[in-house]
Amino acid sequence: MAKNDDDKLLTVEDIRSLREEISLMHTSLAKDVVGHAPLVKKVVERFVERGLQREWVEKLLATLVGSEVEDDEEILIAYVLEELDILLNVEEESEELEKTIYIIVGGTGIGKTSLVGKLATRYTYLLKKSHNAVFLNLDHHKVGAVEQLENYSDAMEIPLISLDDFLENEYDVVFVDTAGSRGDNIEDIENFIELVESCMDYKIIVSLALSATSKLRDLEVINKRFNSLPIRNYILTKLDETYDLSDIINFLIKEKTPVSYISTGQEIPEDLIVATKEYLLKKFMED
Repeated sequence: MAKNDDDKLLTVEDIRSLREEISLMHTSLAKDVVGHAPLVKKVVERFVERGLQREWVEKLLATLVGSEVEDDEEILIAYVLEELDILLNVEEESEELEKTIYIIVGGTGIGKTSLVGKLATRYTYLLKKSHNAVFLNLDHHKVGAVEQLENYSDAMEIPLISLDDFLENEYDVVFVDTAGSRGDNIEDIENFIELVESCMDYKIIVSLALSATSKLRDLEVINKRFNSLPIRNYILTKLDETYDLSDIINFLIKEKTPVSYISTGQEIPEDLIVATKEYLLKKFMED
């Protein structure tokens, strides 16, 4: 335990309170500093209007007040974008997968099944190596879930297998569709992962699908509720349904988990692209 000047033990709560006070002091100081630099304040307002959190932008740009770039608007804007570029994380696509289970999880109505279709088609037909990919359905709750995968299977000539087939045969990549959930009822997924890890040598990739139309608070809650699963990356959906990416950007700059793919529409597989920082920042800055 840490001690203060009176040799009294500081509790965890005391330390947390001190950190919060220091953070508030820094926030207040940054606001005051920016207030005395008109052009810096203008750039802050520009990014706040685009949806970035004011405290974050003020703390970032306050460090430039008094420097030689204080009166250069282009450099100030570029500085913010460069910091966003540093904080955003993306994952490169694996061109070749061998014995991999690719599980897509997430809330209801965000396009998980179409994501499964897009990914399976991509790995079967569009990459340098043609993979032996199959569909596996763990969604036994949504009406029509199996039928939708069956339609994808027929149209793309990618087999839809049963759990018994999966246990008895080997495939390059198994793309798993799961039931939409708020993260409080994921026993089927946990049991499936436990089964694979206990008796098979497949590599498991779990992707959390997130809608770009969701509010920051909703993104934070859904991320927390799925944190019992080994989430490796995020896949963003519905970028074609919003002009405002501020909430998803604010969420991503706080998280270390990378984005692997971005879904930009309903077409399969054309509307699935590999995530890049450049694409995210360009969409964020567009009107």
